[in-house]
Amino acid sequence: MPNNVKTARFCLILAGVLMIATAGLFLFILAAGAAFVGGAERSALLGNALLGALGVTLLLISAAAGIIGFIAALGVSRGAVWGRVLGIAMGALMLPLFPVGTVLGLFTLTGLLGATAREWFAAGPVARREP
Repeated sequence: MPNNVKTARFCLILAGVLMIATAGLFLFILAAGAAFVGGAERSALLGNALLGALGVTLLLISAAAGIIGFIAALGVSRGAVWGRVLGIAMGALMLPLFPVGTVLGLFTLTGLLGATAREWFAAGPVARREP
């Protein structure tokens, strides 16, 4: 496996770990908010419900993105074309997540869009075996 593909795989794994950690942070914030914030007034209940729904949505999106990042890294490590496509998509989606996501996205895209990556993914599984 070329070094730039290894770097892209590492960036996808790191992004997946960070996204799962973000989901855990959302879970902690939701639990702490439910425990310490509240009120019996109607407006407070509505606000808690809206913020809770938004928090759960962000938690699920973050966890799903982390799992997809791990799946993309697995596909890249196996040399699957779908893994490369999924990795490129994840790299492009990470670009707006300034500053860490931007760096990880750039490294992922440069690793998976280079000429050596194209050659490595185009080679069959027999040609990719390393001694």
